[in-house]
Amino acid sequence: MEPEGRGTRLFLVHEGFDPDAPYQVQAHRIMGGGWRSLVGERLVKVLDEG
Repeated sequence: MEPEGRGTRLFLVHEGFDPDAPYQVQAHRIMGGGWRSLVGERLVKVLDEG
């Protein structure tokens, strides 16, 4: 987390995938969409409840 303006920026890192392993590249591509849609939505919900 880092301060930004009047708020805080949260950085999430998706790592641990081997770019030379075809199955891991495919899994990373498939799961990457979840970060943009599902994780973001659920994070907002959790933060709003707190």
